[in-house]
Amino acid sequence: MRSRSAAAVGVAALLALTGCNSKRDAGAEPAALPPVKLVEQPAASAGGACILWDYAFIKEKIGVTFNVAAADQVDDTSTCVVQTIEGDYPDLMLSVVESTTADSKLFLSDLKPNKAATLKGLGKAGYRLDSAASGVHGPSVEISWLSEANQLQTLKFTFAKAATANDVTTMNAKLLDLAKAMDTTD
Repeated sequence: MRSRSAAAVGVAALLALTGCNSKRDAGAEPAALPPVKLVEQPAASAGGACILWDYAFIKEKIGVTFNVAAADQVDDTSTCVVQTIEGDYPDLMLSVVESTTADSKLFLSDLKPNKAATLKGLGKAGYRLDSAASGVHGPSVEISWLSEANQLQTLKFTFAKAATANDVTTMNAKLLDLAKAMDTTD
């Protein structure tokens, strides 16, 4: 019993020394908290395929500023989606399948959608697919390719609802430039 009362006296003394008491001054204001400071994390900090990107690189290649990133990994497929703080669209998605045994012929015959255009000068084989607006988002541009390092890579830019046909045409060239800058040879 003696050790319990000694412990209670010790706790009371510690609280008194640190300024904690059970009676609060009625008129005292609580201490002010420091202002909230938002810090933008780099896209790569999200992990997954985001490690291949940074916001400045994306802006340089396609002219759109993103500041939020999320990633996932399932088996040998890594993904990354970047967006703006302002809303869900536009967004840009990257998907990378680490390794494939597909060759260019198989890629174009089995993986390329029927309405997609074949791209030359990107990896071993590639395609571009423009899709119309749907639901809450605008049109999208998808570029997918079989890299020289035998990876399947896909970029998909989805516009906000107000995008025009000219916006899509312009993004086709910009997204192809981004894909070429990301094409891996090893």
